[in-house]
Amino acid sequence: MIDGDHAAPYLEVRPVLGIGELSPGDDLAAVIAEHADLQDGDVVVVTSKVVSKVEGRIVVLESDDPDARETARQAAIDGETVRLVARRGDLRIVQTRHGLVMAAAGVDASNVARDELALLPVDPDASAQLLREGLREQLGVDVGVVVTDTMGRPWRNGLTDAAIGVAGLTALTDPRGRVDSYGNVLGVTQVAVADEIAAAADLVKGKLSGIPVAVVRGLARNGKLTDDGNGTRMLVRGVEDDLFRMGTAEAITVGREDVGWAGGSAPELHADAVAVITDIDPDDCAGGAVKQAFLAFLAARPDAMWRSCVPGHLTGSALVVDPDRQAVLLTLHPRVGRWLQLGGHCEPGDRTMLDAAAREAREESGIGSLSFDPVPLSLDIHPITCSLGVPTRHFDVQYLAVAHPGAEPTISDESLDLRWFAWDDLPPGISPELPRLVDLARRRLP
Repeated sequence: MIDGDHAAPYLEVRPVLGIGELSPGDDLAAVIAEHADLQDGDVVVVTSKVVSKVEGRIVVLESDDPDARETARQAAIDGETVRLVARRGDLRIVQTRHGLVMAAAGVDASNVARDELALLPVDPDASAQLLREGLREQLGVDVGVVVTDTMGRPWRNGLTDAAIGVAGLTALTDPRGRVDSYGNVLGVTQVAVADEIAAAADLVKGKLSGIPVAVVRGLARNGKLTDDGNGTRMLVRGVEDDLFRMGTAEAITVGREDVGWAGGSAPELHADAVAVITDIDPDDCAGGAVKQAFLAFLAARPDAMWRSCVPGHLTGSALVVDPDRQAVLLTLHPRVGRWLQLGGHCEPGDRTMLDAAAREAREESGIGSLSFDPVPLSLDIHPITCSLGVPTRHFDVQYLAVAHPGAEPTISDESLDLRWFAWDDLPPGISPELPRLVDLARRRLP
């Protein structure tokens, strides 16, 4: 064995024969001691099923009726579950009280009577430690114990045994920082030794043979196993490192909550945007392609209304015209560095796109009395680095507003400058789409 590595020069895996049927209250250590030839440094591998049997973790039903048994099984799964991870039909992947993520919370209807169900041990690590101490008392040997259960694996067909309880050995080795034979420093390698032991032992126990115990020999050094005393705790991935913690249903729910779409239908603002853009004349937005781009983006993104949507998001703007219909109010945008119409991002309180455009226009102009045409002037899509701080796109819904007589604009902290400009005397450094927007406004005004 290489120093610091988990690999052994050889392994011997042997089934323990003659265990027989076990019942609640049986002395599992005494039964194993009677049938196993053990020595210091061996690892005794035991299926959770026999541990559950001797510990009384068996649900006895009133009959062996299959329908009644399935109803009881589903109820048992409910009782053992702390979090639903994924579901397809009757199959549930859940997190148990132990922190394990597995199918059906480990509730099992195999290798028990037809009127019984087996639950996982309450504390598999404690069960492993109790068995280890019992074997020391019975035989005077210092062994490791691994309690196993059968699990599936993401992206892989087939089942394998894995460790759910460990005593007397280190379940997870961590050679990170060591150097391999090529001089590479190991950066991510951790080895689930207890799971490898569980899988190896299952090769001699099987699923149909009725052999619940095996012995793995060869891992010890000088008759002693390495033991960090952590049991299986290090095998359970923490929340902060779990890239796959959320199941599909959880991810959809959280995503909808993040974008204000917690219910089964689109939020009011999203629905309004779809309706408004569907009704707009394609000639007012430089052709049907722009209109369809808006609608496709809205269909693809329930969060299209919010600035947190990195690929792009809808904004509302307003070209504000003076009471005499001779000039437009423009703002010198600090981030863009150009003269623009007033506008900005949608906010959670906006119920319609017109609400968003009107709110932004009033905030940026300081004018409370503005009359809006409810039909947008135009649609525009432009690349921008906005308050997200990363390149994105604004899908801008552009409205027309007229200021009331006596209106006096007041510059806000969102602008470097704010001025009226005559229709035919627009300043240099305007946005490329502004002349067309001004022309559309002049044609629409009476």
